Amino acid sequence: MDQWLTKELAQKIVKKMMLDIPYSINIMNEKGIIIGSGDPQRVGTLHQGAVKALKTGKMVEIYDDHRYEKKGTNEPLVVNSQPVGVIGITGDPQAVRPFCKLVKTAVSLLIEQNMLMGNQEAERNRKAAFLETILNEKKNYPQELIQEAERYRIHLHEENSVVLVKPKEKSSRFETIYKPFPFFKKPNENLYILILQNRKDIQKIAESIWTFDPLAIVAAGLHGLNIASGYRQAKLCLSVCEKLHLQNRFFDYADWKFPAELSQTRIFQETFEETLNLPDLYLETLTAFISHNGNPAETARALMIHRNTLYYRLGRIKELTGKNPFLLFDLFELTYRLLRR
Repeated sequence: MDQWLTKELAQKIVKKMMLDIPYSINIMNEKGIIIGSGDPQRVGTLHQGAVKALKTGKMVEIYDDHRYEKKGTNEPLVVNSQPVGVIGITGDPQAVRPFCKLVKTAVSLLIEQNMLMGNQEAERNRKAAFLETILNEKKNYPQELIQEAERYRIHLHEENSVVLVKPKEKSSRFETIYKPFPFFKKPNENLYILILQNRKDIQKIAESIWTFDPLAIVAAGLHGLNIASGYRQAKLCLSVCEKLHLQNRFFDYADWKFPAELSQTRIFQETFEETLNLPDLYLETLTAFISHNGNPAETARALMIHRNTLYYRLGRIKELTGKNPFLLFDLFELTYRLLRR
């Protein structure tokens, strides 16, 4: 418990409380040593009154000044049934007694709050570490990991589906939808990871999300025993969507396996430049053309340009890449090179 009542915290409390209390305050640790005081010279010394208060578990009042202690009150500080220190106030016991109670309450609340925040931070770190492990564990799960997974309602001995949700908007409402299921949020990313035992829950969750965020993207891996594999599959589907600027909102790896794995396949020799180096205007035009299945009318409408402007841009793409977007195999190669970006 002493980690929650540090010298720095004790001195900070003393300094702040003495702005409103006209008496010198002392805070002692669980050994009775002064770690915070209105009299800096007393810091680091043993307070006999505090030692007695810790032994008896009761307030100790001193009515006369002595060499190593001054008159005042010393109240044990107990948090979660554990003694963490002593609050002492210098002065006539009858006068300072109410202030001692006040300071004790304030310090107790502050320590409990810090403990709660510390426990929450520890749990966040533990959850993040578990997530990192589970998303990279491709072999048989060790027993320790299986037991840890149970804390998050994940049963690794059963088949699961990994579902990734990338909202367009940031909202706490998503977590209301996810709450009935094991879910995680990738640190520093606007990406939620759900691990579902029932494949039928995927569509229900997706529809709930789209009711207030119709642009959210949902991607699902295959139903299987390995979380890392399912995560990889769903992640590749998201990558395909983002690189090709597709209009779809739902991606199932079972349906998108070919472009997903194509994006990871190196077809050409290293000397061949696989990725496209086109100006943003032409990249936008090409991805829109692919997204609309090579339909000029729909592409021009989506880009809000005249069809002749579209033809001009596609012609420029042909000049810059040597590939004609209107020819099937050329368009396939352009799509591949976009996926490799």
